[in-house]
Parts: sequence; structure tokens; C-alpha cells
Amino acid sequence: MKIYIKYMVSLRCKKMVGAELKKLGVIMPKINQGMVEFQEELSAEQKIQFQERILSLGFEVLDSANSKLLDRISATIIDLIYKHPEMSRQEYPDYLVKNLAFDYSEIKYLFSEVHGINLPQFILIQQVERMKEMLLYEDLKVKEIAQKMHYRNGAQLTRVFKKVTDLTPFYFKKMKEKRIEVQQESNSK
Repeated sequence: MKIYIKYMVSLRCKKMVGAELKKLGVIMPKINQGMVEFQEELSAEQKIQFQERILSLGFEVLDSANSKLLDRISATIIDLIYKHPEMSRQEYPDYLVKNLAFDYSEIKYLFSEVHGINLPQFILIQQVERMKEMLLYEDLKVKEIAQKMHYRNGAQLTRVFKKVTDLTPFYFKKMKEKRIEVQQESNSK
């Protein structure tokens, strides 16, 4: 069971929510920015108490329709990045509007209110995650990945990658080589 919480965007916020859940005797859930994922269903009474306590802390529990929309937004973006590499980043807003049947400004607003980052930042983070996979598990050069991910060149991709990860794509390439060496050494023993 997931509950999305508006304005819960920092470590301090997560600790406050965790403390309230502990007071309710809830088995420690997974708490992320803007979301609490419970290991088991809350009772009706626990839900009401949780919502009241969250409200008193200045947070707001989203209704189930908005919660489902947030799940759909994340899933649609990940699907877009992995299954539609032919699409450029400029086409993403139209794709989201078409697949989610909501105005792009509503999608962006809801997403940033809950997760504490804007939608383009989330998209960029997901793209970098995809780039990491390509670097580690596919035999592609940075230039080829840049082309697949619609960057002008390897230098532009490297700047974006370093901005998000604080590392270069070449570092990840070296990780791949190191992993292969370790694997070969363990296989030869």
C-alpha cells in the first residue's frame, strides 16, 4: 500500500513522518520523498489517525486518484525512456499528455508538489539511469549513447551525466571493465 504525501520533500520531513508512524505502531514502512510504502494495509482507524497527524505537521495526504496518477506519471516516463528511444526530449510533454489524459502543467505541478523536484529533473535522472545501464551492460561508445539519447554529441552527454552523477561516463565504462576482470578472475579459480 502506498500513500503519497504533499510537501514531504526532505530528510527532516521523512523523519517526522516516520516518528508519527512509529507512534501509531505501524511496522516500519519504506519512506521516500513524497511517498510512504507500507508493508501491510493500515486499518481504517490508523489511516484516519495518520492523516490527522500528517495534517498537523503541515503535510497533506493525496487522494487515491492523484496517487494513482503519480504512479502512472513515473511509469509512463520510464516506459518512454526505455521503449521509445526514437523520441526526442521535446516530444515528451505531448507523449505524457496523450498517455495520461491530463494537461502537462497539471502533471508537472502535482509531480513537483509531491516529489520535491520538477518533472524535467526527474526525466533527466531517469535518462541518466538508462545511460548507466547502457554503459555497464551494452557494448556502446559514449558517442553512440549520445546519439540514441538525442544529445548533440558525447561532450554534451558527458556534461549532463556529470551534472547528475558527479561522475563521468568513462568512469562507468571503467567500472564495466573492472567488473569483467573480477568475474574472469573468479571464474579462473
